[in-house]
Amino acid sequence: MTPPHNETNHIDLDGDTQGLEDIEIINDISPTSANVQKTQSKRKPTNFVDVPHTKKKPTTPKDMIADSLAKMASSFQEYICADTKKLDPTEVYDEVNAIPDLSEEEQIKACAWLIENDKQFLMLKTLPVEKKKNMVLLFTSRGA
Repeated sequence: MTPPHNETNHIDLDGDTQGLEDIEIINDISPTSANVQKTQSKRKPTNFVDVPHTKKKPTTPKDMIADSLAKMASSFQEYICADTKKLDPTEVYDEVNAIPDLSEEEQIKACAWLIENDKQFLMLKTLPVEKKKNMVLLFTSRGA
């Protein structure tokens, strides 16, 4: 004997399609997705970037360590290059040449030292003229 059938609590999912047989399911939600899917196979994307294949990853521990060291060295070199400001030798020479009472040898030493020490060169540029000679002689005499 079957239990009494209550129409309000029973839903027939097997036989009820509610007219949904002709609906096409599209994964893309954009409004032109139907047109895009049809034409996408006919044309190539215009903004495609060709990325070259990367090297095969190292498989042995020695290869992985060597690869890591190479990456670290490269990264460190890039940091040093980015951090080191290259001074214009002409600018350094003009600044040193403007200092009164420096011998030619002192000028050459000062130029060589200041090109390698950009922060001291910036400081030299801000000093009054009468103090520049003392600064240059102080730093070049002690080989700093």
